[in-house]
Amino acid sequence: MSKGIKLMTGLLGISFLVACGSSLDETTSSVAPTTTQSIAPTTAFATSTTKTSTTTTPIQQAQSIVLYDFADQSDVSDWFNQNDTVMGGVSDSTTTWVDGQLVFSGNLSLDNNGGFTSTFGPINDQLPTLMSGAEAIVVTARGDGKTYLMQIRNYDNTRYVQRFTTVADVEQDYVLPLADFESVDWRLSVIPNAAPIDTTTIGQLGFYLLDKQVGPFELAISMIRTSVE
Repeated sequence: MSKGIKLMTGLLGISFLVACGSSLDETTSSVAPTTTQSIAPTTAFATSTTKTSTTTTPIQQAQSIVLYDFADQSDVSDWFNQNDTVMGGVSDSTTTWVDGQLVFSGNLSLDNNGGFTSTFGPINDQLPTLMSGAEAIVVTARGDGKTYLMQIRNYDNTRYVQRFTTVADVEQDYVLPLADFESVDWRLSVIPNAAPIDTTTIGQLGFYLLDKQVGPFELAISMIRTSVE
């Protein structure tokens, strides 16, 4: 089974959950791990290509590696959105490039058992190397006061999440320690006593808006990089 197919399981697994009448509103409910079935990738995921930057940009000199920057419009071309419309919801989102930033924006609605939007980067085979020795991921972004969720997806089909609350209309660094990422199942429910992140199998990064934060939203990301404390 290909790496891309394994990673795509989480996206379509969410469709099954909400189609059965559940929602993604719960933030930290603990449930036992579930077995995810393999599902063929959607066109958007299957056609994503690897894009990475190896430019070193210091937070502390020689201790930060750029994972993604968005200096050029082409740097967002392989990012794609997944919304609750896949199972009947009406939320919408787009990922666009504006003045050197990836802009994740749209409108979140709870109608028709909906309640999430997301944007994901391409599968990136260089992420394990780029994140070697990292202790945190730093997201440089201008927010809107809402709380966003960053998800790390691994090639072994595990996924880890961490929330960060933005400051409205202010660009700043949001430091997300790898030790604080929580393992979740395909419903984004926390898996108790799960193993910590294995950076050698990281394949993809993405962002969600959920948690009943209805209405318009916008997160403008300038850079995603690593940090060593």
